[in-house]
Amino acid sequence: MLYYPGGGTTNLLLKCIERTGCLELIWSGLYSDLNRIPLPPAERDLVFASLPAPDHPLLEGYWQELRAQKYLVLTSPYPEKLFVRDGWHPVAFLTEPFSFDQFQQALQQYLDSIL
Repeated sequence: MLYYPGGGTTNLLLKCIERTGCLELIWSGLYSDLNRIPLPPAERDLVFASLPAPDHPLLEGYWQELRAQKYLVLTSPYPEKLFVRDGWHPVAFLTEPFSFDQFQQALQQYLDSIL
């Protein structure tokens, strides 16, 4: 699993990931790190990405990286409708702040989608 923190309440997402006890975090970095640090070659089953404010758009290369993920959970303090993009369908979208129960529901959606 990879994790792209975008700022703001991303500590909430990281705390939820750590709290599960069943998720292995293999990489954590900022979107700007994608230019400098190659992503690990390991299989990425599930990717979490916390999106920045819509007025701070990501470069198209970052969107392409997110679109390439088969199982993606997105979070943002802004509504999902502001981030709708063609060609990608996240497993779940969590509007920050979210509860641990909402996080668990997103994980259940992921599990349901792989079965």
